[in-house]
Amino acid sequence: MRVVHFSNNSLAGAPIRLCRALTAHAGVDARLVDLKRFGLYGQDVVFKETPELALELARTADVIHLHNFLDAESTDFAPIDFASLAKAGARLLRHFHSTPGLIALRRGISVDALLASPTPTVVIAQYPERLFPKAMVVPNLIPASDPAYRPNPGSPQWDVFFGPSRPGGAFEDRWNTKGAPETTAMLARLAAKTGARINARDGSSLAPLAQILAEKSRSRIVIDDLAHGSYHLSGLEGLCLGKPVLNFLDERTLFLLRAFSGQSEHPFCNVRLEEAEDVLAYLLAHPGEAEEIGAASRDWIDRCWSEPRLAGFYREMYAMLLDDPGRIVRQPELALDGPRRFFAVTLPELVHGARSRRFRHNETETI
Repeated sequence: MRVVHFSNNSLAGAPIRLCRALTAHAGVDARLVDLKRFGLYGQDVVFKETPELALELARTADVIHLHNFLDAESTDFAPIDFASLAKAGARLLRHFHSTPGLIALRRGISVDALLASPTPTVVIAQYPERLFPKAMVVPNLIPASDPAYRPNPGSPQWDVFFGPSRPGGAFEDRWNTKGAPETTAMLARLAAKTGARINARDGSSLAPLAQILAEKSRSRIVIDDLAHGSYHLSGLEGLCLGKPVLNFLDERTLFLLRAFSGQSEHPFCNVRLEEAEDVLAYLLAHPGEAEEIGAASRDWIDRCWSEPRLAGFYREMYAMLLDDPGRIVRQPELALDGPRRFFAVTLPELVHGARSRRFRHNETETI
């Protein structure tokens, strides 16, 4: 099975990590064609540098796997014509990693038009899935067997690591934020009270993944996202490295973790921004307990989120696509109809709105 992925955005390195896992663990000949050299997460084929190779890969592919901002009509990789390849026999698949609003804005179309796309669609099993109710839900992979993702037994250089990819505030954008200013302010208070050594970025610039992994590895605790209710690849990286990972997970995210891990338990320290300072202070005051939590984090990855296990899910999905594209639909057990929609979509929005109003009120009182 020859699968060629196309992406015009680095997407936190998700496409390249997926391709490598498929090749290593699922018996899938998977290649990634990036539009240009992004320089952060590693790459395979760069279209701007070797367009002839990209064209040849596309012509011989059984499946054309389009990531996030690409569709059958996209011309970013011209003269590669995805619609013509589909007519010639290749199966097309769209893979969403972001919100419909962000993707539709980038494509210059309406959200309704995006959601009505006839191309078979999958969406990551994190916050975006609740916004694409017809898409098949798929997990994000992490290369846990790579030495760079293994726990470091050495003494930590920092107590807490926080590396957001955007600088926006916790309640400025519902999903496209990790609450960088509020979280870094909380960490500054923590450091003043406890002397904790903090490695916190403000989200205004990105560093290469290798550097980020090394810094996380030399930290006691990792913060992923305390703001909106989901986790990111950053959180999975922290678990791989054997760290306690603080993350706010709402009930829909927990439901998906249980569904794809096959376990009722999860390793994240599920805490909101509002309570995180006390939790961090406790973990720093009880380093032995923090180490036990970190060891359990890595154990969960090995048992429940391993590359072979999740790559096998994609292999089965591709087989379904090749058999009948109509089979790539939302899994019945993950459907968002009836009362489930209230608990998965409406309730989290109401809770987030209440948190936002309280947070802004508290900020106003301190001015």
